[in-house]
Amino acid sequence: MPAVNFQLMRETLAAGKTNQFVYWSKLLDWRNQTLTPNPDLIYYMAFFDTHDGPVVVEIPAEEDGQALNGSICNLWQVPLEDVGHFGVDEGRGGRYLILPPDWDEDVPDGYIALPGETYGSYALLRSVLEEGTQEALDRGLELCRKIRVYPLAEAANPPATSARDLQGQVVDTTIPYDLSFYELLHRAIQDEPLLARDRPFEQMLESIGIRKGEPFAPTADDAAVLTDAVGEAHAWLKAEYEGSFEPFFNGTQWFFPGRQDFTDSQRDGFDAHPEGYPYPNRGVIYHMAFIGIRRLGIGQFYLVNLRDSDGAFFSSAASYRMRLPAHVPVSQFWSVTMYDARTHAFIRDNTKYSVSSQTPGLITNDDGTVDVYFGPRAEPGQEANTIETGDSDAFELMFRFYGVGKDVMTKQWALSDVERIY
Repeated sequence: MPAVNFQLMRETLAAGKTNQFVYWSKLLDWRNQTLTPNPDLIYYMAFFDTHDGPVVVEIPAEEDGQALNGSICNLWQVPLEDVGHFGVDEGRGGRYLILPPDWDEDVPDGYIALPGETYGSYALLRSVLEEGTQEALDRGLELCRKIRVYPLAEAANPPATSARDLQGQVVDTTIPYDLSFYELLHRAIQDEPLLARDRPFEQMLESIGIRKGEPFAPTADDAAVLTDAVGEAHAWLKAEYEGSFEPFFNGTQWFFPGRQDFTDSQRDGFDAHPEGYPYPNRGVIYHMAFIGIRRLGIGQFYLVNLRDSDGAFFSSAASYRMRLPAHVPVSQFWSVTMYDARTHAFIRDNTKYSVSSQTPGLITNDDGTVDVYFGPRAEPGQEANTIETGDSDAFELMFRFYGVGKDVMTKQWALSDVERIY
């Protein structure tokens, strides 16, 4: 699942091109049909290929409080490192050097080395806005334009970095549960080394006709079996996602869709935790999201909610309220975003996707709490605090903490449940 997720983004967003950036010059709208994207900041992404040697990614220093939060991951979406404000450079900027799997030469001085298990990798860089204004957006874009990528072999005279604006284009990277899933996987592994931990999976893939250096050409009967199988896999993933995770805050419906072994292996690598290889949990995570964060719970943390306070799944025909407790422990911003429960992407044709601490006109109660509403139509007088369900049957919510305060992870502060009001 992580590799298919990666390959689909590389082909759809970057048109298969590597070592150049794609970005959105405005805040994201429904045309961005990636998995659970953030509509409250700027996305700057690039896909890298180290077959021809190491690749340099230059992250600029913060300016005037304008920060970057980001991570660089390999093809399997295992983080190589976090970058920017909460990364290794701590907002001072740095030159990150992505190394190919077979690299055995010394790393030049002045670089932050990122040894790679795969030739393919990518970066998701987020320009965090100080406020929800056009001026803040412009400042964020200006910082992003200072990000550079080039081969190490050309470091003495780096070429200009190419960046392509995807604003206004419909891009869909939601996971396909049909024969194209296998076709994407086949293309993803062709130019990549076989990792020792994946040898059993290689044999499984060979048994269904996916081999390196050979075409994937199932018969009609085999294609029908494979299509049924990926449908069953989707049903299993959905069941796991909806019913296998413990609440993050006791007594609530909010959960993080990853277990401790997932978090540990993302931070430390699989070799540091040989007792487990959490591929089932990774399948669940990457069927509804993308990117890997090495130090989860420091720069960003995410919680998901699928049910109201009574335990019923959210219905797009009903109306709900969440009373957000005062003093959300964040140093950057908080937000709650709505997605289509079927696709894990923005609800198509909607015009508003989130309520955040930066939402213009946000209404705060006298005691510092904030009421956020979800339903078919905005509550009168609460338009700034409402997300409409639009053309969907069911929805899901994701709460984001940016600049995570310690009271979140120690659970001294807790989110409240979402209540159905009618």
